[in-house]
This record gives sequence, structure tokens and C-alpha cells, in this order.
Amino acid sequence: MDASTLQLVGSHGGWRLIDNGTPSFWFLERDQAMQIAQVIADSRAGLRFIPTRIEVENAAGELELIASFP
Repeated sequence: MDASTLQLVGSHGGWRLIDNGTPSFWFLERDQAMQIAQVIADSRAGLRFIPTRIEVENAAGELELIASFP
């Protein structure tokens, strides 16, 4: 795998974590979802040398790059 993308999108009153296009987890709070996404991204980049991006859906429904782990 060359790179990885984690996306947080609004879903049923909470937040869905999408891992490389596959829905993975659902969280009630955005902060919870963001913390888990950061742990996953940091682990992939640090242990497996896979660059990982975190994108979050904004109020307009667009994905914004929030963090990048080289």
C-alpha cells in the first residue's frame, strides 16, 4: 500500500470513520472519532511507514485535509 486515507463523515447523528473507502467505525462524538483516526494514522506512518491522511467533512459537506502523517 502506497498511502492511506482516513475520512470522518457525518452519519446518523454521529461520525463514521472510513478507512481507504471502507466504513470502519461509528462514533457519537467528533472528538472521539478524531482521536482514534490520529492513533491509526500515527501507527501506520510510524510502524508500517505508510503515509496517512485524515480528512474531515465540513459543514458544507466537503472533505478537508486536517492532518497528514508522513
